[in-house]
Amino acid sequence: MRSIVPAAAALAAVLALALAAGATAQSPDQKVVLTVGLTQDLDSPNVTVGELVSSFELWNLQYPTLTDLAADDLSTAPGLAESWSSDDSGRVWTYTLREGLEWSDGTPITAEEVAYTINRSREEEWLNHYSTVQNLTAEATDERTLVVTSSVDDPKLPGLSVYIVPKHVYEEIEASEIGKYAALDGVSAGPFSLKEWKKGQFWRMEANDSYWRGRVAIDEVVFRVFRNADAMVAALRSGELDAAHNVPAAAFPSLETAEGIEAVEGEQGGFDYLVLNSYAGQPPRDETKFDAPHPVLLDLRVRQAIAHAIDKETLVERVLSGLGTPGTTISPSPSPAWMPELSEEETYEFDLEQANQILDDAGYTDTNGNGVREHEGKDIVLRYAIRTESEYSKPYAEFITGWLKDIGIDTTFSSYDDGQLIEVAGKGAFDAYVWGWTPFVDPDPMLSYMKCDQISVDASDFSNFWNDTGLCDPEYDALYAEQNTELDPDRREEIVHEMLTRWYTNAAYVVLATSPDLQAYRTDRFSGWVRQPAEIGPVLFSNSSPSYWSLEPLASSGDGDGGLSTAAIAAIAIAGAGALALVGWVVLRRRSVEERE
Repeated sequence: MRSIVPAAAALAAVLALALAAGATAQSPDQKVVLTVGLTQDLDSPNVTVGELVSSFELWNLQYPTLTDLAADDLSTAPGLAESWSSDDSGRVWTYTLREGLEWSDGTPITAEEVAYTINRSREEEWLNHYSTVQNLTAEATDERTLVVTSSVDDPKLPGLSVYIVPKHVYEEIEASEIGKYAALDGVSAGPFSLKEWKKGQFWRMEANDSYWRGRVAIDEVVFRVFRNADAMVAALRSGELDAAHNVPAAAFPSLETAEGIEAVEGEQGGFDYLVLNSYAGQPPRDETKFDAPHPVLLDLRVRQAIAHAIDKETLVERVLSGLGTPGTTISPSPSPAWMPELSEEETYEFDLEQANQILDDAGYTDTNGNGVREHEGKDIVLRYAIRTESEYSKPYAEFITGWLKDIGIDTTFSSYDDGQLIEVAGKGAFDAYVWGWTPFVDPDPMLSYMKCDQISVDASDFSNFWNDTGLCDPEYDALYAEQNTELDPDRREEIVHEMLTRWYTNAAYVVLATSPDLQAYRTDRFSGWVRQPAEIGPVLFSNSSPSYWSLEPLASSGDGDGGLSTAAIAAIAIAGAGALALVGWVVLRRRSVEERE
């Protein structure tokens, strides 16, 4: 008990200093500041290489798109383009841009700017653009007219919601250097511009006066990164934050009844999955620069046994506090229509007896009686990676590795933040970990991530890949190409169902749960929060993030309110590094007592 008192006192002192710094910093200019808490830092502001949900939120606020997504139903809506039409073939689309578009530095946005992004991202196969633009060629016929031609039938058109980058900035960057570009220029055509990023602490964005919808009501939005999700919830309750993303499931029920706070269970097709490293030599890569998976994971029977050994209902109840549903196949879209219904024979039901029988029949036995099966005379021990930026990674690991032990498979643990884990996955230096996906509206991007050409093969850049399983299935690739050009929606849905069933059967991904985005915001600071999709979606970190340009400060909150200013966050970072560690200890200590009870 005596150990907790000094920690609490240190916390109080730091917060007092931070609040004082915040008040001082905000008074002169009376800024309207929105402060958002989250547990995941950016991996990169560079739209050509970043992969994390946090980075996509930054890009939603900074970069425009030719077409947008409607806030209510995610249908194609005007963006930079105010209108569009197609020829009789449906392969040639003409877009008319709005008048007077500008980047935040005053440079005009013309059709040539948009054509530049589409053509260059296709030629250089930019990670976050290529699945959309791979068959497209763009030409500006005048300042406001863009003609986009597809070499194939494309069911995604006229939707073109890839991020448009400023040509006058990017044309100075060579293709060989673009992946290394820091992207801190802050040139924007969205509602905000990036002004500051302190890795591991926060990033700050300022309102863009040139935004085509008009200047937003918020002067500044600060995303504050927390090492401990319980501390983030405490900051929301105390008023340091206006909103919080990835609220721990255990804390969510109490926020639902908290005065002055609205808790949001946002559905947009997100899911958590166990990935099993299944790289078997295709496509070829320099094996001296990559790690290999444990050889047993190349045996489909082992992966199937692992799939049978995981009790997804228990994970939903015990890890997600009942806020989710047991997973089946990958969810490629917010719309559940794209997910197939599996037959009883196709489904990997939880059955430890069956899992053990599969491994027995496959010849993996425990000859020395130590409880661990062997492969070529050695115990089967898988390298299990834990995400330090996920509240759920450790409890997931405790359950999953316990069940693996029940079927004679041992594990060792290593911990990484998300940026580190992306590199570890790119190198193939793991056997298993749990992560999550949030899909786009059209299923094509999510489906493209599992192709053979999305496996990491470039030892100079371990971040430029999507297929973290390493599993190459040429038949899956052929089905992807088929759905990519299928205009009949019913037939396309059939193909997607076949793809997802096939991927499920391969058991390189074991989808644990479809999981909502748990968020919360204070009701005394801003009005105008927008759920996307309407009624069921989250209010932040959605496909196009409409809340930010819809929010209005409440008159009762007063100018300058809205969480802590950047100065306050800096005060915490400077004065409270040790105290924050104590805060984390206090929270963890309290949780450990509760768990014992």
